[in-house]
Amino acid sequence: MGSAVDRRGATEPPDIERGEPRSVIVIGAGITGLVAAYELKRRGVPVTVYEAAPRAGGAIGTSLADGFLAEHGPNAFVSSPSVEELITRLGLQPDVVEANPDANKRYVVRNGRLLPFPTTPPALLFTSLLSLRAKLRVLFEPLVKGGPRDLDESVASFVRRRLGPEVLDYAVNPFIAGIFTGDPERLSMAHAFPRVYELEREFGSLSKGLVMSLRRARRDAAAARASAADTPNQLPASPATVGARLISFRDGLQVLTDTLTDALGNALKLATPVRLVHRGESRWVVESGPDGAARARAVDAVVLAAPAHSLAAMELPAAIRKHAMPIEGVAYPPVSSLTLGFRREDVAHPLDAFGVLVPSVEQRQILGISFTSTLFPERAPEGHVAVTVFVGGARQPEQARLQTDALVRLVRTDLRDLLGVRGEPVFAKHVFWPRGIPQYEVGYGRIKDAADETEQENPGLYLTGNYRHGVSVGDCIASGQQVADRVAAYLTRSQ
Repeated sequence: MGSAVDRRGATEPPDIERGEPRSVIVIGAGITGLVAAYELKRRGVPVTVYEAAPRAGGAIGTSLADGFLAEHGPNAFVSSPSVEELITRLGLQPDVVEANPDANKRYVVRNGRLLPFPTTPPALLFTSLLSLRAKLRVLFEPLVKGGPRDLDESVASFVRRRLGPEVLDYAVNPFIAGIFTGDPERLSMAHAFPRVYELEREFGSLSKGLVMSLRRARRDAAAARASAADTPNQLPASPATVGARLISFRDGLQVLTDTLTDALGNALKLATPVRLVHRGESRWVVESGPDGAARARAVDAVVLAAPAHSLAAMELPAAIRKHAMPIEGVAYPPVSSLTLGFRREDVAHPLDAFGVLVPSVEQRQILGISFTSTLFPERAPEGHVAVTVFVGGARQPEQARLQTDALVRLVRTDLRDLLGVRGEPVFAKHVFWPRGIPQYEVGYGRIKDAADETEQENPGLYLTGNYRHGVSVGDCIASGQQVADRVAAYLTRSQ
């Protein structure tokens, strides 16, 4: 997943090739780097992308075998105006598939049973997922005093304080496993869930804040509709007016990264690790390639879109390293994704939801299950179903490192107990990520400060990726677009 290697044993830097005026190098061809490079190229900026791996896309990958489509990382993402705009520009709207409406429902395990997670206030009152005592605790949330404004509080501490321990155990903990594969005792509320954190700061209460936020959203939507009505001769509705959708593509998420890769053409250099980044007399110099075949290139700006841990393997000058060093310590717990195919008659459960989230208090071997063949069409052949099981993360990192056969044996016990699965799987696709999702832990402010300081002290150098602006696919797309805007503005100012 990294985009750099250690330079120990390397020869002296080769002669420097001078890039075109206003040229940019993007380091890392995950979704953030690909989007950033695409947006720069679209603006007419000469851009080159270096990726250490033999393929682009980072955590996004899709494989098809025996009629089963398996996603190697994320299996869907929520659209947004910026996402819809990108998809439209790439000509991918005809390939978009929206999630089955059943995907709005999720199950949570309690006492070995799958219980629907309540998604509305009435459902919260009648759910058997929470006890009467826990429901009353939620109802009294508006009376809870706010926490200290300067406290970087863990997610677990925040939720216990405002909503009680049972909500933490059976509502928040399993969702943390699904989003971050993380530990709520260690994740920072302010940085992992900034919007929820700000509700308490702004309104003094989560429930009051949610109500006010919904009212504000309705007012904004009404204003947008009124504005559109006042300009009847305008172009058809832009992507910004499209509601959020849970989407993928007919042939999987890799369609998006493959299309971006094709759009970049020869500007994308795979299997090309970056060894050295430093500031020359007037431009940035990037040395890339394996030992004995390294090339150095001078450009006007550099975008570091590689994972945070990749910085440790690069040779960086003191002017960068002294500010960026905290970033190298971001935790990325390992995680395994295991897509399994079964005959439909061998699975008792109807699989009528997005999937299953597993609280840590249930002491299971898995983090959760995605009902792959329910979520989108044509993910499994006729008469079969597919599920994707996630194992490891911060909760049980050692489990993620198991070999495929051992991992299948491990998860089959939970699949039997929770979904009534019997018989052997007819298909298995195991993808192991030694470093999975970055953890926005308590104290993460120093990581963000380090990124800000690195950029401020090194004009023309930009840091981006899922360790900085959010871990979802949508977050990464927005990050790539935003950094492209910033780079383009910098190049204009420095002319």
